[in-house]
Amino acid sequence: MREGDILVAIDGDLFLGDGETLKSAFEDFDPTEPDIAWLITFWRDGLFFSVCFEQPLKAKFDFATPEETVQVVEGFQSLKFGPIENYQNFEVFKDLHRNAAMHETRSDSLAGIAPVLWMLNHRLYYPMIAIAIVYAITFLTHILLFFLAYGMTCLYVKRAQLNLLRSYHLFENKFYWFVLAGQSENEVRETCREIDPEIKFAFDKTAEQPKLNRLQRKELREAEAKSQG
Repeated sequence: MREGDILVAIDGDLFLGDGETLKSAFEDFDPTEPDIAWLITFWRDGLFFSVCFEQPLKAKFDFATPEETVQVVEGFQSLKFGPIENYQNFEVFKDLHRNAAMHETRSDSLAGIAPVLWMLNHRLYYPMIAIAIVYAITFLTHILLFFLAYGMTCLYVKRAQLNLLRSYHLFENKFYWFVLAGQSENEVRETCREIDPEIKFAFDKTAEQPKLNRLQRKELREAEAKSQG
């Protein structure tokens, strides 16, 4: 969050209150009981984005201007929200050339079961190769040593998966850019493109220009000739 962001909605409901109203929105919070996160929607420079909060939002607020309020309320009418429990946070990293990568912030059980497959899924190629070499060496040395190495890597990757993802993005010269909530990775990618239209993700498909037939090409040439004349 940064100065100037406007709080728009909590769990998909438009928020028009003050600081006291905000406190009452989190009155059900119990730190001893796990629960679904709050989905909080913000407005920044004409764009809406959401973030999941595990704990009540604490910040100092100023009132929005009448012009900003009108923009936010009108724009909010076009927003659509799914079931709140389906939303999760994604951390987005980006380099100077706008090449980006993202990952979920919740734990993935695959990391503790099959670390190599988890790394392949997240394209952590160098750590994946290193662990595969360790598996091969220990397997050829002694089967018990292999099981010991496998168990230790499963435990380590399960506990450190988020730090591994962040560190690998930094290794690729991608730096922390945004945290966004969405129901899927594709949804978050679309939000990223709204914020930065030039952002690029791995395996993005560029829209192919449709091929024109000879009649369409003729019409295009005639239209260009008329515009020049």
